[in-house]
Amino acid sequence: MHNECAVCAASFIPEPGFYFGALFVSYAFTVAIMVAVWLVLYIFLSPADWLYGLALVSGAVLFSPISFRLSRVLWLYWFGGHKYNS
Repeated sequence: MHNECAVCAASFIPEPGFYFGALFVSYAFTVAIMVAVWLVLYIFLSPADWLYGLALVSGAVLFSPISFRLSRVLWLYWFGGHKYNS
């Protein structure tokens, strides 16, 4: 990740621990992904228990890069003090 924004020069490294809150946003994304995967499997397939576990872990691992970046962006947008200018 870049240290600052190329357009407005806003720092993406404001202070140690600032993105600790993004951990909770990422956790919420992971829980939502796991619930969605479980619901799709439960409604459409009704597989064995080991397949539930495999699908849930696979879904969490596959979406972790997206969740990581999106949670940091949302946390910075909500609490970073910068406004988006169109």
